[in-house]
Amino acid sequence: MKLTGHLLYLDITQICGIGCAFCMYADKHKNGKNMELTDNAKNNLRVLINSPDVKRISISGEGEPLNNVSVFHEILKLSEGGKSFEFITSGFFPHKLLEEFYIKTNDIVKNNGDTCNIRLSSDYYHIEKIVHKPHAFSLEYWLKNNPSNLTLSFRSIDIDRGFTRGYLLDGLKNLSIKSEIKEQGILEDQLIIDNKYFGIDYKNLVKPTHVATSEYLNIYGYIDAIEEKTGKKFTLGSINKYPLNNGMDITVKPSGDVHFYGIENIEIGNINHDIISWKHLQKFADDTPLIKTLYTMPFLDLIEKIKDNDFAMKLIEQANNPYWVVKEIAQHDDFIERMIAS
Repeated sequence: MKLTGHLLYLDITQICGIGCAFCMYADKHKNGKNMELTDNAKNNLRVLINSPDVKRISISGEGEPLNNVSVFHEILKLSEGGKSFEFITSGFFPHKLLEEFYIKTNDIVKNNGDTCNIRLSSDYYHIEKIVHKPHAFSLEYWLKNNPSNLTLSFRSIDIDRGFTRGYLLDGLKNLSIKSEIKEQGILEDQLIIDNKYFGIDYKNLVKPTHVATSEYLNIYGYIDAIEEKTGKKFTLGSINKYPLNNGMDITVKPSGDVHFYGIENIEIGNINHDIISWKHLQKFADDTPLIKTLYTMPFLDLIEKIKDNDFAMKLIEQANNPYWVVKEIAQHDDFIERMIAS
């Protein structure tokens, strides 16, 4: 199983005071913790970050990562250059602090010869809870300052597509900035200001039980959209467009625990106590039937194996996202055994 173009996903905090209605991690926020980097953790992350096989290092959280900015900047400084980082955030800081964050982040990645994309949550659930709206402010900051090594994009959910478009356009209009949005596909838009382009990505809604409408993209429509975008069948892992191989998709939790993203019933190790390398992770994937199956077999084909079980299909319908489906069905050994059977 050849894997390349890996995604390293670092959850640096469980702390969040925003309180979005649909949050998948709300149970972790009350007693949440921040990631702290031991010397061993830094050594492991340095190895993982600087591998030529890594396409992106995404920093977010099971909470709001702005609550652990110091560790984010520590992580950036582990790079030996030429790396692509991403910071996924609600951007809830007061504007002055947010501007200082942008300046410091740009200085670090510029000095290292890296890039970093700031990805602002732009769905209704986040925006209604945030006092200091960061979107129009950030766009205006980019237009005026053109930070050399930072880019800016937005993320939302499929049922909020109309809301997100209107919100961003109205915010810019209030600043007398002309803009337009062009649809790029089911899961993508582009916000255009003069000759500058800012991406908008849409995800399907995880566990949409709180949503009154049924107009959200279900798991089958979501996978169809991904397959159309990538030109190949969807499997778990770091998705790369055809004809490129997919990569490993690794998540590190605030505790330092390491998992394959979405397959969190299997523990690999901990960056604070163990030695973690991509070679180690590749062998783990090759030797673990569930991971190997999820990384090599089309996901819809795996669902097909358990479609005769009403309870399994109910779990899939309720989770409504392939990575969250695995978390749910992993609690049922009989479903897993049927999925990985030849």
